[in-house]
Amino acid sequence: MTQPLRLVHASDLHLEMPVYGLAEVPDHLRDLLVEAPYHAAEQVFETALAEDADAVLLAGDVLNVDRAGPPAIVLLLDQLARLAERKIPVYWAGGGVDVPDSWPRSVTLPSNVHVFPIGRVESLDLARAGETIARIQGTSCPEGGTVDLRGFHRDAHGLFTVGVAHVANTNNLPGAKSDAPADSVLGDRVHYMALGGRHLQQTVDETPGIAHYCGTPQGRGPKETGPHGCTVVTVDETGRAKTKFVATDTIRWIEQTLEVTATTRQEQLHDRMVERIEKLQAQHAGVDLFVRWTIRGTGPLVNRLRPNSLADELLVDLRRRFGQRSPVAWSASITCDSPLSVPAEWYDQETCLGDFLRVVRDFELHETPFDLRPFLPPNVRDELLESVAHLESDEAHKELLCRASKLGIDLLTLPLEEGDIPATT
Repeated sequence: MTQPLRLVHASDLHLEMPVYGLAEVPDHLRDLLVEAPYHAAEQVFETALAEDADAVLLAGDVLNVDRAGPPAIVLLLDQLARLAERKIPVYWAGGGVDVPDSWPRSVTLPSNVHVFPIGRVESLDLARAGETIARIQGTSCPEGGTVDLRGFHRDAHGLFTVGVAHVANTNNLPGAKSDAPADSVLGDRVHYMALGGRHLQQTVDETPGIAHYCGTPQGRGPKETGPHGCTVVTVDETGRAKTKFVATDTIRWIEQTLEVTATTRQEQLHDRMVERIEKLQAQHAGVDLFVRWTIRGTGPLVNRLRPNSLADELLVDLRRRFGQRSPVAWSASITCDSPLSVPAEWYDQETCLGDFLRVVRDFELHETPFDLRPFLPPNVRDELLESVAHLESDEAHKELLCRASKLGIDLLTLPLEEGDIPATT
């Protein structure tokens, strides 16, 4: 029979890395972005105390000492000391940025912290009231290298065995089954494999043992959307392990998509965005939100949703409404990737508008990469500008053509009301 136990699994705290992803950072959000990783880390250790954890598993990339500086080191030491006061051991497997050899020799870690060695798997006893209740195995990642997981193995006497390692890429792991995903080897070797190296939470193996990435406690950029946190692992008398996600992030990136049609008015789109933000704030109560909007569909609004036009107007209003109070709901960007949307009959007009649309259509059909270098004034030409002016990829070509066509339509129909069709001559 297995002794019940409770573990807190965390990784990729990256205390040296602030939140990024804003083109411009307003003054009132600067401290928020810098301190978010600190607050998230504090919540990880607070979770361990609140859950009365038997141990904390740190699976690498806790902090880069050279980049983090004294504030991050002091914060980490203070939190580790809080666990020491409650006699909660910490098992730390170094990752790519926190190789054990990089830790300052002048800074002593609390006695409850055990850092696993590089190059071999070390096995330790986890005890409670003098009785061994589990086996903890771990290894640290060598600088610029990969972890060899062959040293992990289940305890021969049936003790619940936990592995801790920073493994960003699980492809081609030693011992992987030829007819199964490479990840499956992790769950075969121990009962619970605490992995670090991926910022999104993911369970890569469930039987016979669990191999789990807990993710980072704080999403850093626009690609790391949704809640982030740590994992609480509970083990019952039968040796069955269960994982529970605990959110620790104080800033959360959100992606939102809205559809518009030919009849959608600017006021309607604005009201829908306001309503959506209010729902998001209710759904993510107490968390500062950074929202990236994508608008898709057809109609006049599609052509006007571009920088320095309607998109900027909407951003100004949304930021004024929701970005100045706490918690913040900051609209980071508004993009519209739908193609130019105009009535088909516009292409047949004998007007400047019709001529423009036909030129655009010709470019779309021929898909000839733009070379804008001849249009650069001689007095500003240099190697960098010429490389920017020459678009080689199809994606860049299509994006520029889309933006240019929308700008042209916006300028050529500027005196008209939304939805009106210019008169033909």
